[in-house]
This record gives sequence, structure tokens and C-alpha cells, in this order.
Amino acid sequence: MATVQHGRRKGSPKSQVPVEEKPKDKLLILSSKEWNSIQNRKNKVLPADVQLVLDLQKDKLEKHQQSVEQVSSWGNTIVGKRNKRLNARRIREEEEEKERQKLDIEEAEIKAAERRAAIEHAKKLQYYQTDRVKGFHGALLLSEVIKEREAQIELKKEIDNAMKSADDNLLQWEEQQRQEAAKIEREKAEIRAKEAAQLRKTQYEQAQEKRQLAIAEKVQDIEEGKTIQKDVETFYKENEMKAKERERKAKLLKEHYDQHLEVENCIREQQKIAEKRNDEEIRLYANAKRKMAGLRKKREGELFQAFQDHQQAMVDHLSTLIKAQVDDEDTRIAKAVAEREAKRQAEEEKEKQKRTSVQKEILKHRMETINLNGKKAEEAKLDQNLDLQRRITEDKTYFKEQEERLTSKKVEEHEVQSILCKQASEKQNKFQTEKKSELDADKRSAQIVKEEEDEFQRYADAVIDLAKQRGRPTFPLQKAKNAGAGGGSGPIFEGKSNLRPSYQANDAYGIQLPRFANGAAKEVASSSNTSKRLGFVW
Repeated sequence: MATVQHGRRKGSPKSQVPVEEKPKDKLLILSSKEWNSIQNRKNKVLPADVQLVLDLQKDKLEKHQQSVEQVSSWGNTIVGKRNKRLNARRIREEEEEKERQKLDIEEAEIKAAERRAAIEHAKKLQYYQTDRVKGFHGALLLSEVIKEREAQIELKKEIDNAMKSADDNLLQWEEQQRQEAAKIEREKAEIRAKEAAQLRKTQYEQAQEKRQLAIAEKVQDIEEGKTIQKDVETFYKENEMKAKERERKAKLLKEHYDQHLEVENCIREQQKIAEKRNDEEIRLYANAKRKMAGLRKKREGELFQAFQDHQQAMVDHLSTLIKAQVDDEDTRIAKAVAEREAKRQAEEEKEKQKRTSVQKEILKHRMETINLNGKKAEEAKLDQNLDLQRRITEDKTYFKEQEERLTSKKVEEHEVQSILCKQASEKQNKFQTEKKSELDADKRSAQIVKEEEDEFQRYADAVIDLAKQRGRPTFPLQKAKNAGAGGGSGPIFEGKSNLRPSYQANDAYGIQLPRFANGAAKEVASSSNTSKRLGFVW
């Protein structure tokens, strides 16, 4: 078997690898053409005929490309004419797009001008909606009203002068019309009187008919009432009879019951009397029996000596009988007493044995309880020692955790303190910035108010000049033109954007107070030494 070596170490001699020889009948012999084909396929070399076909196709493609490039510049071909039309269309569309853009720009400028005009108009309308301008326009309207009123007064004077001559004719015509109207009214009044009389007659007849109907209904109601009253009385009588019958039956039943009770009581009394009689007879019989026994004994004693021989047998026999009877009764009593005593002793013995067994059980339970309590006490003591050790360990751990927590808390407090200081500094800076912004805003607001006031004064002056030219009264306009926004009658606040507030009376009317001070106001001001409000609202 041949040895295979993968690589060779440096300096080691090359070793000849023995080749296994094969039999000649198994060798494959290739021709040169097949060998070249295998080599070309291995090296990816195309055959000559294939390579020739590819070269021809490449040359044809290059010539076609050159032809296309050359034909594309010709203008007298179908494609050239089509391209020319497309180029002309593209150029025309570009020019149209430029024109549209130019129109869009012009339209945008027009729209912007319209928007600026609309904004200016809106600003003007908004300016006209301010209190100052509305008040000034109100004053302008008042001046127009005053002028119109003066014109109406002049016209009325002219009309009065023109109508003086026509008053007499008018009075005469009015008197004639009044007389005709009075005549017509009298005729109408007569017609209304006749109609009222006819109406009263008709109403009277209707009232009579209603009254008769009411009387008939009343009579009918009375008859029905009498019938109902009779029915009610009959009903009450029947109820009364039924009640009397029930009372009679109840009384009879009560008498029967009382009689029955009396009979029962008599029977009880007779039974009691019979029982007492029987008891008395029994007692007398017993006493008589005892007396007879005593007399018999006494007589036996007396006759004992006399009739000793003759009646010895009879006396002995009687004595034996009496003794037997007495002994029998005593025996029964003694037997009952003995049985009761034996039963009592048996019960006492049983109770004594029961107490003894209970005491033994109690003693046994007590000893078991003492032993169990001792074991429990030892276990509890052991548990207490273990619990004490556990609590000591937990206390140490707790104190350690508390120290760590205290340390971390101090660190956190220090961090919080630094954060609070930083926040306070930021808050102070923010406050300063906001204060500065507010001051700047106040300055800007004051500047805006001043500009608005100047603009209003210019507008008011122009309107007043126009009103003077048209002959309108300018006193309301001059009053509305006074400096200071707010529309009040008080003094101007110089530090508050030149505002003129309104001072109102603190009553149900709340009217605006005048700007002047009369004698009563001066007297109140001089006699008052208080700094509180005096009922004014602003």
C-alpha cells in the first residue's frame, strides 16, 4: 500500500509517490481534438466557430448603433420629423409654463395686495370697535342728531307759520265731521239699544226656563232624597233589630253560662263538703278505734283476774289479733323507713364513689397538667432564648441598616440642598428675567398706547375739522377727544398709560360721579379723618 504525505517539511528530501499501475486494457485513450476540447472547456475558452459567431454579432451591433446615431441627426425622416414635432411641442409647453408661472406670480401679487387691503380694512374695523373710537363715533352721531334736531325745529317753525291760515278752515271742517259722526253714533246707539233690549228679553226667557228646570230637578232630587232617607231608616231599623237579637242571644248565652258556672261551683262545694265529711268520719273512726282499744285494754285488765280461766283463750285470741294488726302496720312503716334509708345509703355510697372517682381523675389531670406545663415552660424558655438571640441579631442588622440609611440620607440631603440652592438661584434668575420682561412689556405697552393716543388725536382732529366745515356742533366731539383712555370723568393716571377711570357711586343706581366737587363733598372730605373707602367704586 502506498504512503500518502500531506506536504513536506523544510529540508526534507522529496519522496517519490509510487503510482499504482493499471492494466493496459482499462486505459482510456483520447484524441488530440477531444483533449483540446476538454482543455478549452476547463480554461473556459470558446470554440473557434462560436467565437466567430459572437464576433459577427458584436460587429453588427456596433454598426447598427452607428447607423442609429447617424440617422438620429437626419431631419427628413419619419423619426426625425416626429422628434422635431416633439421638441417643438416641448419648447411650446415650456413657454406656456413660463407664461403660466408669470400669471401665477401676478395673481399672487394681486391676492397679496387684496389680503393687505383686507387686513388694513379689518384693522380699521377693529380700531373702530375700540371704546375710544366707539365713544368718539357716538359723539359724532350726537352732533349729527343735534344738527338734525335744529333743522327739524326750523322746519316746524316754518310749518306752524304756514298752517296758521289753514287752522280756521280745518276747525270748521273738523266741527262738521264731528257733528256727522255724532249723528251716526246716535243712530248706532239706538240700534244697539234695541238689540240690547231684545237680547235682555231673550236672556230673561232663557233664565226662566233654566229656573223652572232647576226647580223641577230640585223637586226630583227632594223626592229621591226622601226615598233614600226611607231606605236608610229601614236599613238602620233592620240593623237595630239585628243588634237587639244579637244582644238577646248573647244575654241568653251569658245566663246559660252563668248557670253552668253556678252548677259547677255547687258541685265543687259539695265535693269539698263530702271530702271534709269523709275526712271527719275517718278521723272520728280512728279516734273511736283508739278509744275502744284503750277501753278494751282497761276492761281486759279489770276482767283479767275475774275471767282469767273462763276468757283466757278469748283474750289471748283477741290480743293476738290486735297485736297482729298493730304489728302489721308498724312492720309496713318500718319496712318503708328501712327501704328509704337503704336507698338513701345506696345513693350516698354511689355519690361517694362518684366523688372519689372524680377526685382521682382530677388529681390525675392535675398531675398531667403540671407535667405538661413544665414541658411547655421549658420549651417556652428555649424559644425565648432563641428569640432573644434572633432579636439581638436583628437589632444589630437594624442598627447597621439605620447607620447606612442615615449616611445615605445625609448624602441625599446634601444633594437635595444643593439642588434646592440651584433651583432657588434659577428661580431668582427666572424672576429677574420675568420682571425685566414685564417691565419691557409695560414700556412697549405704554409706547403702543401713546402711539394709539396720537393716532386717535389726529383722527379726532380731522373729524372735528370736517364737522366744522359742515356746520355741525363740535362740543360732543371735543368732549370725546379729551386725552386719556377709559371714558371716565376722573383724573388721568400718568403712570398707567394715561388712563382716565370712572368713579361710580356705591348705591343701587351706580351712576358715574361728576369730576367737580360741590360744597357737600368738600364738607365731608374736611370732616372725615379716615383712610377707608367712602362708598365709591372704580
